[in-house]
Amino acid sequence: MLVRSAQRGSREAFAVLVGRHERSLYATALSLSRSSWDASDAVQDAFVEAFVRLRRLRDPDKFGPWVSAIVVNKCRDVWRRRRPTPVDATLLEGEAYEFHGPETSLDVLRALRELDEEFRTVVALRYFRDLKVDQIAEIVGCPPGTVKSRLHRATALLRERLEPGHPLDLEVLV
Repeated sequence: MLVRSAQRGSREAFAVLVGRHERSLYATALSLSRSSWDASDAVQDAFVEAFVRLRRLRDPDKFGPWVSAIVVNKCRDVWRRRRPTPVDATLLEGEAYEFHGPETSLDVLRALRELDEEFRTVVALRYFRDLKVDQIAEIVGCPPGTVKSRLHRATALLRERLEPGHPLDLEVLV
């Protein structure tokens, strides 16, 4: 298994893991941090920490949720250091990680960035990282029912912020 190989010190295996998770972790961090630079830093710092701590991961099947939690914590560290500023829409056009899909995906990303942290976090972990409600609950430290209600409320808020008839397709951002 790839994670076990990386735990035994294979840099090549870890590089494959990075390749598999980097894009969705960046989308997660970008939706949480509101800054492409902070998001890139959070993902890079998370992979460094994951590499250092990988041998302590007991269940290799939980690598995805584990590294997702690290990214969320890295984004929280950024929030503690300074208040994020809104991203200029023109910055999104030259992103290192381009979002391929309908142009409407940028509208969804902008609307997502306007949500409070608690809503952005659960949406990012559910739709960008494809985590289950129980896994999200463990990461954010609340009951699964709270995660479900936040997801429901967040999608309702996103629909309110988008133009009538706009397709709310969060999957297109990943």
